[in-house]
Amino acid sequence: MRYSILHISDIHKGQDVEYGPLFQSMRRDYECYTNQEGLLPPSFVVVSGDLIQGAYNDDEIRQQYDNVSLFLSEICDFFLNGDRKKLIIVPGNHDVNRNVTKASMIPSTRDYDSCLNSFFSGAADIRWNWKEHKFYEVINRTIYNHRFDLFIEFYNKFYDGIRSYPNNPEETAYVVIHDDFDICFSCFNSCHHLDHLCDTGSITEEALNSVCKDLTDCYNAGFLNIAVWHHHFYGSPLETNYIDRSFLTNLLSCNIQIGLYGHQHYTQVAEEYSDLLLQRDEIAQKLLLISSGTLFGGPKVLPPNSHRQYNIIEIEKGNGYAAIDISIREDFNPNPNNKIPQWRMKPLSNSTNKIHYVVKLRELSNNDMLLNIDRKCRINKDFYQACENVKLLQQSTGEDFSLIFKSYLKEVKDYNYIFKNIRKITAVEDAVLKITAAIETKNPDYIREVINDDDIKKLNDSNVNYLLSTLKM
Repeated sequence: MRYSILHISDIHKGQDVEYGPLFQSMRRDYECYTNQEGLLPPSFVVVSGDLIQGAYNDDEIRQQYDNVSLFLSEICDFFLNGDRKKLIIVPGNHDVNRNVTKASMIPSTRDYDSCLNSFFSGAADIRWNWKEHKFYEVINRTIYNHRFDLFIEFYNKFYDGIRSYPNNPEETAYVVIHDDFDICFSCFNSCHHLDHLCDTGSITEEALNSVCKDLTDCYNAGFLNIAVWHHHFYGSPLETNYIDRSFLTNLLSCNIQIGLYGHQHYTQVAEEYSDLLLQRDEIAQKLLLISSGTLFGGPKVLPPNSHRQYNIIEIEKGNGYAAIDISIREDFNPNPNNKIPQWRMKPLSNSTNKIHYVVKLRELSNNDMLLNIDRKCRINKDFYQACENVKLLQQSTGEDFSLIFKSYLKEVKDYNYIFKNIRKITAVEDAVLKITAAIETKNPDYIREVINDDDIKKLNDSNVNYLLSTLKM
């Protein structure tokens, strides 16, 4: 199974640029990387936060969300054939309504030493204002907890019943599971306690606990588990705008294999994080960490000597592994203020210009894989795909699953497909299926084949002979 993910982040559209040229540039780049470079068309789009630039006025924030909603609709229509189930969105620090957080705080009335002790002990209600050189205190937690309301309003309107954002996003994550791709996205808000005075990222243990069972179930079914959040996980000694990397161990404990994030405004494929204490089932517990650069940010948000970037992540999934190829798309326009990105593959030091990595998954037994095929078939009633999956399993294992294959085949409504997949007549059921397919298609070549098939004649079955007689009439 092969598919790819279009990974974008930190859209950061400025006031002097429009989404139209950005979308058209990504459309042109799609034609380039699929037709000329041989990359797979995206099956999923992941947006790892900072959908808008942000403002201190609710009307302006709503307008920014309306604009990005139109852009994401175009992205979804073009890349995903309009299927919004395959578009994954999480918030970033710019999606926090700072007007709300300002209204929830006042300068602290407590004495300085008390505030200082509370601040360094990790108290949730104390903030330091560097500009004013004094402490602030969250006095209205109800107001403070509404700082994501406009993001949630946008999110629920965009998905329109397909899915809805959690009411308590800092303590509740959610998963997006696609059985047809054996993939599970777990979506986290990494802005716990983040506001206009605190830029540190955080994901709560409660949020991870809320999806841990789903992640474990998907891991046991051989799925690829991908976590999506916003903040990067390290910084310089003077920086505070990153997330404590200890949460990576928690992700590992819940069987997540890949993390997609943004925030640092340049693409990075980090050396995988691993914890040898968590090794089990002879599978090294490792986490591949992939960040995306800013998609449309200008010089104010671009790091020195950096360009706008996004990623194409190709995945070839087999039983027990997922081979990952990461291609970085980069705006090579030398003008950082340009309004029309000019994308190309970022040159790397290897011959493929891709970063290759193999993720280890849980390897399933033949029985487990057959159970997975049957479970999916019961859910989606796609008997054709069940047949194809059984055929692939037979090819990869060399085992004979013909009885299971025929149980799905007789439910398929495509009689051409049925005829072509009954190659050897070994039982009456085979003959009935093949003759019925010839009758239904009225294909003269099929009819001649079954009439002259010696294996069918040898059965000498009354029902089979009757069906043959209808062909000869």
